[in-house]
Amino acid sequence: MRKSIAFILLFSILAGIIMVPIGSSQPVSIISRPLLLGNVSVLNSGKIQYDPTYYSFEAYQIHPPNVTPVVVRIANNAVFNNSGLTPYIVHVNIPKGNYSMLILSVSINESNGAQYDRPVYIFANDVPIFWGSTQEFLNSTAETDLTMFENLLSGNVTFQLVLENFYDAKIGITGIYKMNVTLYLYPGTPPKGLPNYFIPLFLNKYNYSYVILNPLNDYISQNLTIPHGTYRMTLLLYEEGGGLDEFWYVNEPATREIQVFYDNRLVGIVNPYQTIYTGGIDLFWWKPLTSINTLSFHSPYIIDLTPLLAMSSPNNIIAVTVTNLETALQLTGSAAYDWDIAGVLMLWVNGSNPLISAKLLTAYSKFMDSSPIFNPGLVGEYYQEGGSYILNYSAVLQFKNGFEYSDVVQEGRFYAYQTFNQLYEKAYLGENFMEYAIEKGSLYNSTLYYNVYYPISMQFSVFASPISNPHVVPYNLSYAQNGTLNLGLYYYYTNIFDNQNLTIKTTENVTTVGGFSGIIEVINRYGGAVLVSIISNNALTTKSLVNYILLNGAGYKEIFSAQGLQNSTTNFIGYYVYQKIQFIPINNSDPPNVDGMLLVKPIHFLRIIVIV
Repeated sequence: MRKSIAFILLFSILAGIIMVPIGSSQPVSIISRPLLLGNVSVLNSGKIQYDPTYYSFEAYQIHPPNVTPVVVRIANNAVFNNSGLTPYIVHVNIPKGNYSMLILSVSINESNGAQYDRPVYIFANDVPIFWGSTQEFLNSTAETDLTMFENLLSGNVTFQLVLENFYDAKIGITGIYKMNVTLYLYPGTPPKGLPNYFIPLFLNKYNYSYVILNPLNDYISQNLTIPHGTYRMTLLLYEEGGGLDEFWYVNEPATREIQVFYDNRLVGIVNPYQTIYTGGIDLFWWKPLTSINTLSFHSPYIIDLTPLLAMSSPNNIIAVTVTNLETALQLTGSAAYDWDIAGVLMLWVNGSNPLISAKLLTAYSKFMDSSPIFNPGLVGEYYQEGGSYILNYSAVLQFKNGFEYSDVVQEGRFYAYQTFNQLYEKAYLGENFMEYAIEKGSLYNSTLYYNVYYPISMQFSVFASPISNPHVVPYNLSYAQNGTLNLGLYYYYTNIFDNQNLTIKTTENVTTVGGFSGIIEVINRYGGAVLVSIISNNALTTKSLVNYILLNGAGYKEIFSAQGLQNSTTNFIGYYVYQKIQFIPINNSDPPNVDGMLLVKPIHFLRIIVIV
């Protein structure tokens, strides 16, 4: 995916990657590994064989209440050409009222030539509310549940729409995107326990929440003034890897954890999802069926920071850093490991009931990472790394009228394994984590619980042979790739607030197999390339999803399955072999169960464009 036409310089067929064990005096070793494609845009896409309403769409879909919504048009065919991070700004008046659900729909169409998949961000009054991406061509649609932001999305709201598009006319990257954004408000009783105050974090020069971290700048902080009367505080972060870290899980080191600090205490860990955008790894795997958490991110992780209210002062500091960026720089000599971060602090505020005293009872944090471990073998290099963490904060908060006791535990573990040589690589990364937060008192009672598992496993073989001088850009390679990938998302979430219980359970899997071959032209030193001719193309991608969304035990279950096929060297659109979706009503006698969620097994990529 992402950001510019070229990112990942891993021509290890042609030049080895230097790896130096941290803290070691051993000689530098040269490691050869396959040249795997990062992201591809297709210039000559042929004619579509199967034309659904939208070429690409998220499997995760939200079944709204059976009432007529209030429809608010936020953007109609907003154009993004060579726009970069410049926002498209619209001012919208959202009717005040009582709504049981808010759904944001985002539809995007690409035209005027080829384009890479691009990041899509939407902000409301500088607060990130949508995190997604585009398809490379034709059209796509996605949606997200914004009920949590109901108190933000009321009255006069300024929306900043960002579609990070770039041109490179030299190779025909001139695609234009048009975006349509609609907000649906469903009348009804609002859920209990919605935040009513929002602090966007890490504003950039465009005045919305967005920052890029890298090995040379891997830490960002912000001063905070917590409003008087705040009785609950949570954090939501959005993230994605870019540059050489678009596929961080096949780098060395292959683990990334986003650490959150509050007044210099480690208070939260965010585990990034292994999102693969629509040109990633094998460009044909994701046409037309996309991977998980692509067009819109649908598995947010919220960290309860309520105990930290006991540390409230006129000037608190919140900070974020990404682990292992400095280690990646030391191992490879490159600083092009980027992380995009956006976030919001969500508060519950009653200004007439200020905090008058507080005591922090527990303040414990432990984070461990083995660092990269390398071992040579008969058939190649072996790498492994693992780590774990546990955090616990608790406090008693005494307000003018009432008190709260808050106790938050976060725990997680992660493990990466790789084996590779010049022609073959096998990689696995698993992230397993949980959070349990409980608040009890005279103001409210709540329980927040997460149990999440992100596994990815891949194996692939690659042949790449230079046709022209590989030291003079541009140059040509004869290239062939074949492999398999398994990616999962296992997500269990329960939020109980004063006897109202919202439960979400998502089980989503993608399996893909296949490869392609042809001639690629490397066009710059960052690894951008063009597929100038294709010899073979065959890919089969299958996705399944089962999702429960229940309020007090009642709601629905979504069952989705689809399969996409690529089998042509002249038509790169591909087609759906099948697609099925079903919504099944659920009553409180058939709730989801968290048991048995966590058992699955779970890669340096070059960006390519096709011109044939």
